[in-house]
Amino acid sequence: MAYFPLFIDLTGRRCVVVGGGPVAARKVKTLLDFGADITVLDPSPSDEVRALSPPAILAERTYSGPEDLTGAVLVIGAVNKPKISRRLSEDAKSLGIPVNLADAPELCTFFFPAVVRRGELVAGISTSGGCPRLAARLRKRLETLWSPDLGEALETLKAERNRLKACADTHEKTLRLDAIIDQAVDIVP
Repeated sequence: MAYFPLFIDLTGRRCVVVGGGPVAARKVKTLLDFGADITVLDPSPSDEVRALSPPAILAERTYSGPEDLTGAVLVIGAVNKPKISRRLSEDAKSLGIPVNLADAPELCTFFFPAVVRRGELVAGISTSGGCPRLAARLRKRLETLWSPDLGEALETLKAERNRLKACADTHEKTLRLDAIIDQAVDIVP
């Protein structure tokens, strides 16, 4: 079954990442890019994870239970230890916190997307846990298609859209915005 894509504001909101290897590091970097307050739990984190602290808070210890999840809005597990992953999943679910576990899709309540970002323009790609490497490959392709300037174009469109709110003619609004969009992106039929 496909999962519904949902975009949420993580600015200043607590996320807990259990694990300190390369997978955890990638997920922490992405969460930091969206302004999350991150706590990483791992008894011996990699240098890559250490380099992310601060701003991430690094607790050099193992996951100890639901008390480690207090106040979290997302939980990520990247420990490659099935027993810990299962416990983390159960604890997060019991607290109503969405949980993602690398290499254990059956224990997830959400999937961490492959992300392409240009300013406030964001695309998240998911295979609903089926094949994350495919999502990563599609992300790379999309990154080559989206101009680095697309975020700036979105800012222009946002300003124009706000300006056009006063325009009573819906058709005129649509035509004017479409003209700007056509200039901003290469429309592929």
